[in-house]
Amino acid sequence: MSHNVRMAPAYDFKLALTRVIEPTGGPGAKLATLEDAARFVGLMRPWRQARPHWDFAADLLLKAAQTKEESDIEMATAQMERALRVEGWL
Repeated sequence: MSHNVRMAPAYDFKLALTRVIEPTGGPGAKLATLEDAARFVGLMRPWRQARPHWDFAADLLLKAAQTKEESDIEMATAQMERALRVEGWL
């Protein structure tokens, strides 16, 4: 008997960002991995997380952790930098 069970995608949040980000504000310190960046966003107040630039950053972090593609990791890294600049934290 064969079962066609669909497994959930494997996410790898231990992957390094394409460059280390050092925010000057917000809920954290140096961001070196997808996990660091996801934790940074996760520690924000919900009203801040809901802002479009952070919502998009979270989506890109999830995509990068799932695909593990360098281009997706770069897109997530760049969006984290953009979101931090919007907040005045970079």
